[in-house]
Amino acid sequence: MTRVVAGLGVLLVALGGLMATPGTAAAATTFFSFSAGVFEPQQVKHVWWNNANSDAYAAGLEVSGADVPGAKCHLEVRRTWYQRNASGEREFHLEIEGDSVLRCQATVWLAKLTRFRESSTGTLAAGQSRSWHWNNADAEGTVYAVGVLPSQPASGSCAIEVSTQYRTQPDGEYEFSYRATNVGTVACSATLRHVALGVDTTVAVPEVPAGGPYNIGVPGVPAGTRVIVAGAAPSVTAAGPCQVSVLTTFYQRQGTTTGVYAGYRNTGGVACESTATFALLS
Repeated sequence: MTRVVAGLGVLLVALGGLMATPGTAAAATTFFSFSAGVFEPQQVKHVWWNNANSDAYAAGLEVSGADVPGAKCHLEVRRTWYQRNASGEREFHLEIEGDSVLRCQATVWLAKLTRFRESSTGTLAAGQSRSWHWNNADAEGTVYAVGVLPSQPASGSCAIEVSTQYRTQPDGEYEFSYRATNVGTVACSATLRHVALGVDTTVAVPEVPAGGPYNIGVPGVPAGTRVIVAGAAPSVTAAGPCQVSVLTTFYQRQGTTTGVYAGYRNTGGVACESTATFALLS
């Protein structure tokens, strides 16, 4: 069961000249799906999945033209977060933006993910954030995701949004960093469910300046792939840590061809190269 609220939003810029290493889809995954309806040009919808009791979720979109089925439609998963209400119900929320020009319709696919470990946020006030990182992360071979089990509040909602970053130190050590933000209405804590997915395909990314955003097309996506999870393996740079943040995912369809793009940003202090890594879930 889902609900929908509408709004407005923006898009990122793209980067070209990439080299790709194709792969194969990951092992079979359990999926749920629901219709997000028709998106007017640049419309943003807030939708969510009720009774979200899995350890973690990853979201994908199946996109088609609302007026011309073969039209080139481009939709973006901008944000996701987990929420628990005073009733105890758990929800997984998504913010999705429509095409800049066309009316498009979308089906949301949610991949059910299983944790391999847990950690705690401690109590976070409404609007408060807290960050952690792992040393010696396997950034080249693993895409990490973080699910959330919010605590049950006495009133209001406990809602936690997690952002992720990959960092490489000048000595070559990979680190995985994640930041939890309380986007709900009350102070609360949460259990973080950590997920590790194997890398199925990669893209070599040329040097990007500090602060620069970029989009990467995902190569070698087999038919039947419903959800893409993006990661990164930043390069070693003597000038300082190379840090890459995973921002968003775009799904595009024209006729029978589906394209998927991931949005990133160089959030470190130095220009550097990286490798975009992807888990393909089907």
